[in-house]
Amino acid sequence: MSEEARNKLRKIQGQAFYVYDNFMKSLIFIFDSKQYAYDNFNIDHSTLEDCLYNGNLYLDRFIFTLEPLLEFSFESLINIEELKFLITEQRYKFKIKQPNSKIIYVENINNPLLNKEFNSISEFAKSVKGDRSTIRDYVNGIKTGLYRKQWKITLIKKNKVL
Repeated sequence: MSEEARNKLRKIQGQAFYVYDNFMKSLIFIFDSKQYAYDNFNIDHSTLEDCLYNGNLYLDRFIFTLEPLLEFSFESLINIEELKFLITEQRYKFKIKQPNSKIIYVENINNPLLNKEFNSISEFAKSVKGDRSTIRDYVNGIKTGLYRKQWKITLIKKNKVL
């Protein structure tokens, strides 16, 4: 099937919806169908449904709606490639933080360029391919010294070091 035929079929059979940027307060894109959104920027169908029907913001920035919003009268339509870039950039900035996760600061005594703050023990464990429970023992003070003989782990809470 040709690309032109696909576009016509998508417009006929698909459910169109609008994408608004809550930051810029403007309409930025109109999708011809939900399937086109799934295919082009890898959004899960349940996430899209939550955003469309429950009014959830996507990545704390984008509003998806089936009806035009009169509050957002400004239009700043972009093409699909620009939308992909904008969403990828927002995904990079957006991190889901669990309420009970522990923010930690890690210092590498061998290479200070590796010093970094992590939003959770799991995030640090993933970056160093380590064991979460062992790292948790260092954070909670059960084990002392340096993790793997090079990492000093400090628990941070509300921008204060404990």
